[in-house]
Amino acid sequence: MSQSPPVLVERDDDLARLIERAARADALAVDVEANGLFAYRARLCTVQLAFREGDGIAVGIVDALRVPVAPLAPLLGAAGPPKVLHDLTFDARMLAEAGAPLAAARDTSVAARMLGSAATGLAALLQSELGVKVDKQLQQHDWARRPLASAEVRYLADDVLHLLQLDARLAERSRALGIEDEIVEECAYKLATALGPPRDPRPAYARIKGAQALDPEGRAILRRLAAARDAAAEAEDQPAFKVVGSEVLLELAQRRPAHADGVRAVRGAAAGRAGSWVAAWLGAIEQGRRDGDVPEEERELFVQARPPRKEVAVRRAMETRITAWRRAEAKARKVDEQVVLPGHCAQDLVEIALAGAHVDGAAVAAAIARIPGLGARRLARYGGALAALVTAAPPGEPPAAAT
Repeated sequence: MSQSPPVLVERDDDLARLIERAARADALAVDVEANGLFAYRARLCTVQLAFREGDGIAVGIVDALRVPVAPLAPLLGAAGPPKVLHDLTFDARMLAEAGAPLAAARDTSVAARMLGSAATGLAALLQSELGVKVDKQLQQHDWARRPLASAEVRYLADDVLHLLQLDARLAERSRALGIEDEIVEECAYKLATALGPPRDPRPAYARIKGAQALDPEGRAILRRLAAARDAAAEAEDQPAFKVVGSEVLLELAQRRPAHADGVRAVRGAAAGRAGSWVAAWLGAIEQGRRDGDVPEEERELFVQARPPRKEVAVRRAMETRITAWRRAEAKARKVDEQVVLPGHCAQDLVEIALAGAHVDGAAVAAAIARIPGLGARRLARYGGALAALVTAAPPGEPPAAAT
């Protein structure tokens, strides 16, 4: 298949022409690049598209810093051709923020994982499946730099040039195993998760490793330090981690220095960019001392109730039971375990058991049917088996009565 030189789109009318051409395609490869490693807030920098046109592959690179990408919305949405991406989570979020949310998307990383591929990175898959070698040296490049050099344009084009062929190869293998529906379901789940609210609703400071062990004053100080770091990062237009690391903030919250020498005694607190913000760290520590604790509505984030031993035992027994069943079923079908039951579905199944729904057969069946990402095919095939796993008696208890 031939390939014409990639088209760099920097004007609204050029984007309109690219959209018109791409809308006639049978499928569309999509990738994006941003500058999240180099800016306080990641900004969409490029959108790469590839599609079959005539006897070749056409590639368009949209400069998102020069032209708004919202006009791509109909093309990338449900009404446009099927989209093929590799590891779509980040791309989906960036496109949604830019006004062009994804729909009807397939993910080659999901397909590869369900096919049992040992390495599911794009470069590894292109090499193993197609014998194509791509250069990933610009993987952590600052894509906000302009103008785009020819080597950068080639790199951007390579990320989508072979995606449709890779998708076709993986689809052929999935059809041979009869697992197309499971892959479609998992891709839809991954897209919905990417576009939904974050799984962990806690503020950033409460997610810092070690924060849960702080006393009330310490967590109040950590909260103020995290806010000071955000302000510094925004002022410098740098990612927060490049100003000062979270582990440094935690140590400052533990030591609570009152003077600059005390800050400098904490490794990393006064080095590099952080050195310009020593006064801010001291101010945050003092504010946290005055606060005495985090706001009342945030204190429950730090309550770590230890589950009863019986609950821990039931959870472990359920996890062991589900894992053993999934492994045996996967072996019998000669498919990957994720095809039988994705890990997130297995965890939801455990939660159903712990919630006590197993005392009511109708309730457990309804709860299983609502598991996100399970899908109609798995429900039809395994609904009864999953219900049996949930309703089996926990250790030391008699079986639940049928209802």
